Amino acid sequence: MLTQRRILIFAVCLLAPHLGAQSSGTNEKVLIRAARPYTALVNAIHSRGGTVTHQFRHVDAIAAEIPRNSLEAISALVPAGAIGKDLIVPNPAPIDTMRGRSTPARTGDEDQIVYDSVQPLSANDVSALASSPNGYRLNNAIANVSGLHWMGKMGQGVVVAVIDSGIRPGFPHISSDGSVIGCEDFVGDALGCSHFSNSGHGTFVAGMISANANFTFSTASALRNAVLAECPACFANPPTNTMIPMVGTAPLSSIYAMRVFGPTGGAPTSRILAAIERVIELSQRFNAGMPGGVDIEVVNLSLGGPTLFSGQDVFDLAVDQLLVNNIVPVISAGNAGPATLTTGSPGSAVNALTVGAASLPHNERILRRVQFGPVVGSLYRPFLGTQTAFFSSRGPHADGRPDPDITSNGFACYGQGFSASTAGISIASGTSFSAPSVAGVAALLRQSFPLAPASKIRNALILTANPGLIADGSNTLDQGAGYVNGQAAYNLLLSSSAPSSFPSLGNPNKNVKVNIEKGTSLNVRDGLVQQPLMNLQPGQRYDILYRVHPNTSQVIIILNNVTPALPPPQQNQLFGDDILLAVHSAKTSSIGEGDYPVFAFTLGGTFVINNPERGIMRVSVNGDWTNAGAISANVLVFSTTDPIPQLTNQGKISQGQSIVVPITVPSGASSAEFRLGWLEDWGNYPTNDLDLILISPGGAANFNGATLNNPENVAISNPAAGTWTALIQGFEVNNNSDKFEFRAAIDGKVVK
Repeated sequence: MLTQRRILIFAVCLLAPHLGAQSSGTNEKVLIRAARPYTALVNAIHSRGGTVTHQFRHVDAIAAEIPRNSLEAISALVPAGAIGKDLIVPNPAPIDTMRGRSTPARTGDEDQIVYDSVQPLSANDVSALASSPNGYRLNNAIANVSGLHWMGKMGQGVVVAVIDSGIRPGFPHISSDGSVIGCEDFVGDALGCSHFSNSGHGTFVAGMISANANFTFSTASALRNAVLAECPACFANPPTNTMIPMVGTAPLSSIYAMRVFGPTGGAPTSRILAAIERVIELSQRFNAGMPGGVDIEVVNLSLGGPTLFSGQDVFDLAVDQLLVNNIVPVISAGNAGPATLTTGSPGSAVNALTVGAASLPHNERILRRVQFGPVVGSLYRPFLGTQTAFFSSRGPHADGRPDPDITSNGFACYGQGFSASTAGISIASGTSFSAPSVAGVAALLRQSFPLAPASKIRNALILTANPGLIADGSNTLDQGAGYVNGQAAYNLLLSSSAPSSFPSLGNPNKNVKVNIEKGTSLNVRDGLVQQPLMNLQPGQRYDILYRVHPNTSQVIIILNNVTPALPPPQQNQLFGDDILLAVHSAKTSSIGEGDYPVFAFTLGGTFVINNPERGIMRVSVNGDWTNAGAISANVLVFSTTDPIPQLTNQGKISQGQSIVVPITVPSGASSAEFRLGWLEDWGNYPTNDLDLILISPGGAANFNGATLNNPENVAISNPAAGTWTALIQGFEVNNNSDKFEFRAAIDGKVVK
């Protein structure tokens, strides 16, 4: 073997800004669910020193900034759980497809690919590509849209809204034919919606929908030669083989961009909600024949973040309103895989068309050849079956509903938008790019069936997805109904057989374990778990759902008897065949690229998670997607518990209530550790959110315990002597009250 990999174990910091609200001193930015009219609530907020920043029209909620010391008074005016943090949705970006893997030295860079010349594609050009074996196979190889394109169905007249990072102008894949017909800015910085300094994410996403250009590369181009080796039918000019088409699934559709992300940082949820409402307003104005209306029929949201109340938070309810207003909402599932229970909001909306990511073998092999050269690159992905991408978020949700709904390629997509110049080509991965491919197919169907409601379009895509194309043993929680199938969805709509009813949320239980076991074949286990796993295919996973009870001090995972099916000469010649072990915390929602205290490429070992979060941990055992053959292993999971813990304070807390606990720190103390836990943890639906805020003797506030963790842990080295104030706040309590336990320890000794 050329190299050996080292086991990688890393901790994910849970104190990142996007997990909390936007704090400004003693103020907090919040979303409040409330019935209209909002007049009394708005007046109450203003009278207590707060500011209302947005009053939503299509979902019953307002956005506001309120002093923390007014939280309890405002909470008394609305139902329990109605106030939540205006969470920061992370700025979407391509996924690192080598995540933690030791690799050979790179010989190239996929971000430095340039083309020699470019030609826009007309409708006739696209039809010609669709009618021949040569064409747009890189991104759309198995989406089954070529027949629709050959028929002239290319999205003409259909407007797709892209709520994202705006547009970087001048990239010919969408600028050559004026694909972008409108662009609105919600950020409010000096850049505006269309500016070259914007993040390239929205531009790349737009191209996955409506790109229509032929790019010519020199015979020395690394990309051209990689494509020639792995997908010789991907050229438009055989036998010269220098012209590679870039064709979106709806190449002649129009893009209406909504910029909600600046070049760096994330966006508050309220800003994205405002953009969603603007999409609905533009559509309603068009339908009413009013000036300024835009006939938006599909919206793409390649973004998302965590939710405590899957299907019922304000973000999810706003997405549901898109479908109610006859707009197909296409949402990326998230990049927090491979573990179960990692789909984020607003993909968790009941009416969303949530899209996971597949990995086409020729796309990844092309990428690896560009990165590592032809010899090494060709060895990286020996398994030639289509897989669910390892990073794609999986279902179910905490309420038991399965997700994603459907899958499309999201690994090593061919596009434009991220390069330093408009002459650049990019290769990017993520569910961010599988979602717009499906949005483009939805646009083809809206063009073909203009009288069909959005619900029928959504349902037709799900009902006709192909579950047999993914060859790694993926089930419905990995790939949904299957890989998008444009022609089959068209045929179903043509036969008038697609239903128009919306999916039902049902009546979920308060206990996530009950919901999961009712809605899926999964079981939640605890105590000592022993699980033999036989013949996991490359990319196939098996998840052990393990209940972490209060007072658990450690969860121990032992992976042994790891046995590849193939002898070493037939295994992956770079890495060997091994296991990807990914242990996810108890959080039942998408957290960035996943909250994984263990993410290891390994042939076995013992893995210890100290002080795990309460709820349902997921131990995801995966046949490494780069394996050449099947692999087997044995897994042992067990936990240890602390004796009955000593506590500084405990009791009940309600929505908005603040409990103050003074802590005396003596002079010379080397450490102070603060821990706050509560009963309604991530094993409950919905999950409660309590905050721990520490005030030093000098008055400085520490918000490191104001996240979505349970328990909240804050450690301070060499704390200042004097009286510290621990403020325990019931930020989002979705019932009448919750039970909390608080412990403060100075140099290891619990303060009572």
